[in-house]
Amino acid sequence: MGTSPTDANFRSGDRDPLTATAQAGQTADSAIHNFSIVVGGPAYDFFERIGVVRFGLPNAGRRIVVLVAVTWLPLLLISLKDGLAFGRHVRVPFLYDISMYGRFLLALPLLVLAEVVIDPAIRRAVAEFSHSGIVPEAQIPDFAEVLRRTHRLRDSATPELALLVLAFFPVFVFQHEWGGGAVSSWHTTAQGLTTAGWWYASFSAPLLKFITYRWAFRYFVWAVLLLRISRLHLILIPTHPDHAAGINFLSFAQRRFGVLFCALGCSLAGRVANGMVFERAPLASFKLVMVGFLILSVLVGILPLTMMMPTLARVRRAGLLEYGRLANNYTKSFDEKWVHLTEPPSEPLLGTGDIQSLADLANSYAVIESMSIAPISKRLIIQVGVQAGLPLIPVVILGTPTPELINEVLKMVV
Repeated sequence: MGTSPTDANFRSGDRDPLTATAQAGQTADSAIHNFSIVVGGPAYDFFERIGVVRFGLPNAGRRIVVLVAVTWLPLLLISLKDGLAFGRHVRVPFLYDISMYGRFLLALPLLVLAEVVIDPAIRRAVAEFSHSGIVPEAQIPDFAEVLRRTHRLRDSATPELALLVLAFFPVFVFQHEWGGGAVSSWHTTAQGLTTAGWWYASFSAPLLKFITYRWAFRYFVWAVLLLRISRLHLILIPTHPDHAAGINFLSFAQRRFGVLFCALGCSLAGRVANGMVFERAPLASFKLVMVGFLILSVLVGILPLTMMMPTLARVRRAGLLEYGRLANNYTKSFDEKWVHLTEPPSEPLLGTGDIQSLADLANSYAVIESMSIAPISKRLIIQVGVQAGLPLIPVVILGTPTPELINEVLKMVV
């Protein structure tokens, strides 16, 4: 029996063009709606295989319990066994060590909860590029390819392996960092590391570092994504009322990263509190560190959005030129019709829409002139600063003498 040309085409893998286009569109939609900077990567896949997480679900509570159980809980049990959890055997017993609460009972859970807080906002922001028409229809395949390339970067084993080595390796090289200190504690005495100290130095602290470094890498992935998107042919309107050419929604997504700086602030607050309580260091000796942390948090907190600066700067320059030409032509016609007229106008000035159009044109030009070259708002800066500084407030209260504190409060209230 002979083979028809149609059968041959199907067997050779040829498909109907409409079907191929529909499948390509479905693939692009899948890449857009399933984008994530959290769900994926070697560490996430490992937790999924051992049942700590289930694909597509946050499982934050389960992971927090597991991580606290393998970091903080062993330190408590070993310290209890060795008599270093409380009492006068050492200057800083485990249960009195404020930094351990800041790191493992506050910062660590916040770093896990950050996934639930940040990822949905990132998904919405990525989808908004397509839904709002900022990425035109012809660019959707390129946009989807950018997302797939970003997923490959997120899932790369090399960065996470390097971060794992960076987090764990120095513990076994620079042992002088864990030598006897001026104040004996549950983890370090004049003789060196205690049993609990070894667990802390070789596992608990490096694991917390790895999770922090992993978030730093995810943050880098987010910045790379914005850079790649900025290089697409985007439809950005300079007169958009959000004063960011229509992409101010990125500012709303960026605010969610403040939880990461809050977690870092918890860790810093614990260290500062320990210094004041056990080493009798005054609060003033930590002011430079705390102020520097707040400034750095704000700068890093807005850094990814600066990837859009070159694109928005071009949009603003082009808008000023184009609307400048439009305004020049319109005001010239308006002047000839109503001011330096050679003959009486054909319509009365009262009730004409020309003046309103002139005002609208002036407002449009003013919007472009006030347009930001990055989707960075005052509210974003304030929110990141507040979230980073929130854990430091109890430390400031702890280190401020009561009369002075009351006096400062009265100054703010009265």
